[in-house]
Amino acid sequence: MTHEFDRATASVPLGGGVHQVTVTADWDTGNRTANGGYVLGLVLQAVMIEAAEPDPLSIAITFFRPAQPGVAEVTVRQVRAGRRVSTYDALLVQDGKEIAHAVVSTHDWDRAGTVTHTPHAAPPMPSPEACADLTTVIPAGMIPILDRYTYRAAAIPGWLEGSPSGITESLCWIRTVDERPVDALLAGAMCDAFPPVTAEIGHLASATIQLTVHFRRRPRSTWLLGHITTRHVIDGYHDEDVELWDEEGRLVAQSRQLAILST
Repeated sequence: MTHEFDRATASVPLGGGVHQVTVTADWDTGNRTANGGYVLGLVLQAVMIEAAEPDPLSIAITFFRPAQPGVAEVTVRQVRAGRRVSTYDALLVQDGKEIAHAVVSTHDWDRAGTVTHTPHAAPPMPSPEACADLTTVIPAGMIPILDRYTYRAAAIPGWLEGSPSGITESLCWIRTVDERPVDALLAGAMCDAFPPVTAEIGHLASATIQLTVHFRRRPRSTWLLGHITTRHVIDGYHDEDVELWDEEGRLVAQSRQLAILST
């Protein structure tokens, strides 16, 4: 079975580190522009085809302008081949315009170190089956990317019931609608797949400027639990931190982004 996310992020090598990709509007945000996590997936897919190592360790992507539906190219360049960590950069170009630039570190989890210190566990949360299905209260077609995922929370968020809570923090389970198993590529996209918690202060439309994802292990889950927090909104710009935990309570990925609220 070919999952929808894999079709949407498919990358065709053209040689010399250049890859052809096709941007689809199926992953658009409420701004009617391609979701940043989806664009991250397009770019990371091309990088991992070129990479000598099997696993991404981090990606920092800066968005210059929105991607539009249609053909685009990702050019991947190896910056450094390291003993444990290698570095690549990648540029997404469409119609002669630079869309996004990423710096990616890769490695092999089978050769990673053994030192571990985890000061806190996954946040307590009922299982997805015991949670409210948010897709029952999100109108289909309202925001395309929200139709690509299934969301479960302990209770319906206030903003979805017309009573924003004022608290810019949430816990929410997420999986793809077609139940694709999570790997690093999908985990990276999922870091930017939640409705922004600024919706709880009356601002749902948000556009990512810069997004950094740190991958913490190989996922082995279908559902991931997202802990999403915005700490500061200043002059229309806001941060957003995301932790993704699998169904076994293991930390899979962490991200931070800077985004701008639409007015």
